[in-house]
Amino acid sequence: MSSALALLLVLSQTPGWREDRTVDGMKVELRAVAGSKFEEVRVSTTSSSSLGALCDAVWGKGLSNKKPEGEFKKRVVIKETEDERWTYEQIRVPVVADRDYVIHVQRLSDAPSGRCEIAFETREDPRFPPTADHVRIPAIRGKWRLVPNPAGRVDVSYVVYSDPGGSVPSLLARGGQRDAAVGFLKVILARAKALSGG
Repeated sequence: MSSALALLLVLSQTPGWREDRTVDGMKVELRAVAGSKFEEVRVSTTSSSSLGALCDAVWGKGLSNKKPEGEFKKRVVIKETEDERWTYEQIRVPVVADRDYVIHVQRLSDAPSGRCEIAFETREDPRFPPTADHVRIPAIRGKWRLVPNPAGRVDVSYVVYSDPGGSVPSLLARGGQRDAAVGFLKVILARAKALSGG
């Protein structure tokens, strides 16, 4: 079987996105993930901020030494290069135990290339083993895609999948995951606006 045919076969078996809702001008879509009770979330919108400001906002330019915002309790940069970062993070979670994880973020393309793509995925790091006071999140992965459109704005797409770990029922987690994705996109848009001086 040719690699092109194999790719088409995989794509045909991947469930498509289904629209869930629109929140404050942001389109929320969901997609089933094979073997998981949790869904992938895609939130998309357009922004008047520049591609460079949006890319810097997603990358977290200048945030390494700042106090964590939102639901983040703690952030420790383990290693950072120009296009990769490994971070240990702790987050507050309502009702259930707080979570932690180590995440690897990679800038795949930057604003000068005409688009910005940033991928992220949890990793294990022996320097940050699971702790008794947090539940380790077994899986977070996703991607940001920022592309200028003909109207002079930037199309923003944020895709994230997470398995929160512990014994959280999927029905309880799903709403929280959607809300968290929308909330984080709002943080990025506000951060980009501040970087743009607007």
